[in-house]
Amino acid sequence: MGAVASRSAGEGDAAANPRESSPAPLANRDFETLRREELVLEAAANPLEDIPSCLTLFDKWLTCYALGEQFRSVYRYGTIANCAPRREDFKFCLTLRQYDPETRRAKWLERRAEASAHQRKGVRTSEAVWEMRRDPLMDPAFVDPSYPLPSCTYPC
Repeated sequence: MGAVASRSAGEGDAAANPRESSPAPLANRDFETLRREELVLEAAANPLEDIPSCLTLFDKWLTCYALGEQFRSVYRYGTIANCAPRREDFKFCLTLRQYDPETRRAKWLERRAEASAHQRKGVRTSEAVWEMRRDPLMDPAFVDPSYPLPSCTYPC
């Protein structure tokens, strides 16, 4: 509750200082903010007819155990595939069978948004590690002083 009051009190200051109006770095954003962002994205990307059925989720779970899928996982990651998240999706779908389609969609989107927010909040995401370079990397040994440096083509 205090966070909401402090956010609304500082809104006038953010308009005066454009640096503060930019989104906070991912490491500083709380889980609830990330979850709300992901919920909006999931809702926009998944219409009602695109919510998977339990049979589709069951097929994905069993496909995870297929020999080709396991070989691919060993080749790419050095270990067999973890099929537990697909099993959990299937089990969650079974709990949704009693609801009407709109409620089922809302609960499914909420689950996906939470999973995406956890993934974005985790340490292993590229968003937490890499920062976009603002200036081009130039090796001084190869820089020709008569040739102009490249201009920034993206927002700097």
